[in-house]
Amino acid sequence: MAPTETAELRISNNPDRLIAIVPGLKAPRARVIANEAVRLARRSAPKLTGDGARRMQPIYGKGYYGIYFGYSYMWFQEQGIRPFTMSNLAGKTIPMWIDDPTGQERVKNPKAKTRVTASGKVQVLIFRKAAQKGQYKTVRRRSKVSGEVTETRVPMSWPGAPGRIGVREAALPRTRPGKVAGQIARGNVGVRWRHPGLGARLFMNHALTIASGNAGLTPTRLYAADARWRAKF
Repeated sequence: MAPTETAELRISNNPDRLIAIVPGLKAPRARVIANEAVRLARRSAPKLTGDGARRMQPIYGKGYYGIYFGYSYMWFQEQGIRPFTMSNLAGKTIPMWIDDPTGQERVKNPKAKTRVTASGKVQVLIFRKAAQKGQYKTVRRRSKVSGEVTETRVPMSWPGAPGRIGVREAALPRTRPGKVAGQIARGNVGVRWRHPGLGARLFMNHALTIASGNAGLTPTRLYAADARWRAKF
């Protein structure tokens, strides 16, 4: 049974659980299915630190079973999100975990917090300030030819501000067929504080679908809900 065969109905603006309803199902059997679904979901969930996967818990009762996932970002990973400019970050200082495979960041700031991800990567906690929209700053640039120093006003790093071109097509003769040397590569967003979006992973949908099939059940719909809907199940 493929995960897309089980449709989902969102009945909460901020869901923290995904539930299958099977009228007449006894609670002990629902418990077994819910535990199996959580085991499958934890195995296939996206993992950075693994905290989100560990937080998933089975929920069940007479006539229903499901997965409690808690963190809102787990729902975004499940359903996917479109690319968007993170305008709500304007004027804020943002904590960011970055990879530090060579240890350079730790040398720069020995007091910075570090962590090791579930995949074994060492990361360091840094902070970046997002400017208010429209803010500019003055920078000094020295000409490589004349050595003359000039001052130029440039946009600060506000959400949506013009960004640096990070990726271009390779120069000749390494340019890919059909591309132009030096051309801005596909996927370069060109603005700052832009979230690239997430593809739908459907790992909880898939886990519930497989667990249901293994138990001989075929729920036609899953419900994305929160604690307020518990009594209705």
